[in-house]
Amino acid sequence: MIRCPRCNSLKTRKNGVKILVTGNRTQEFKCVDCSRYFSIQVDVNVLHELKYVEPGEILEIDGGKELRLHGLTDVHVGAVEHDYKKFEEAIKIIEKDKNARWFGNGDLLELIPPHYKINQRGQDVPPEEQYLEFVRLVDTIKDKCLFIRGGNHDYLRSFNILDFDVCKVLAKALGVPYYRMPGYTRIKVAGKTYNLVSGHGKSAGKNGDLELDKMAAVYSDGDVFFLGHNHQLYVKPMDSLIIGKDNTEEMRRRWYIRGGSFLRYADYARYSFYPMIRTGWVTIEFKEESINCWEN
Repeated sequence: MIRCPRCNSLKTRKNGVKILVTGNRTQEFKCVDCSRYFSIQVDVNVLHELKYVEPGEILEIDGGKELRLHGLTDVHVGAVEHDYKKFEEAIKIIEKDKNARWFGNGDLLELIPPHYKINQRGQDVPPEEQYLEFVRLVDTIKDKCLFIRGGNHDYLRSFNILDFDVCKVLAKALGVPYYRMPGYTRIKVAGKTYNLVSGHGKSAGKNGDLELDKMAAVYSDGDVFFLGHNHQLYVKPMDSLIIGKDNTEEMRRRWYIRGGSFLRYADYARYSFYPMIRTGWVTIEFKEESINCWEN
């Protein structure tokens, strides 16, 4: 995320790379607000400014004519049972689709600190290597990331033990906004506005809808409600009747989503007889006429 030198806006987009006669490469940018084009040298180390989405603020996204938004939650890079193949599948799909974007919804790292209350055997690389590996894995799609959020494994563990928020640092490294709390994201597609409500989640209860019900009661203006944490993977349309513009009843469709995970059947889940859940993620497609969601 680079500031426009004319209007100081952070709403800038990459516009290709140019090779100068000197052999140096420059990254071209275009400002969405004032339409100015500008460039920086590619090998210059740019320090991204962190956009911290405070509780109560609303992040606005221009999705163009259509947008396929992939919710990557509970990735658990560094865990012994991390499903690398499934995560790489998600990365390739996002990379190849020009209308694809993604967000990181917490528990992106396994992050078991030394002398923590649980055994470190659940991870096969130390936390610092997990961070570097995640950055490496998403390198080809980092320009398509909309925001990052922390979870109980990464944000809470690093913050409670060290007073250091690893997910905040990750968002700054990727140059994207950072959510610490649940909140609204307003997505504009082809003149239509949709409200995504997202959070990491807290409850591990068997009925994932109960926490989504709580979320929908607090954030009542949502069109899509997205939670991770419990590794359940499903999408569910929730229909209701509203009064339309012509004073007749019409159906309103909202979506409940539990975003899945990229963690296979771990030892702690096996020991506690937790239900087996396949790995995967959810795609949310925003079009002018409707929203559609599916599991991958």
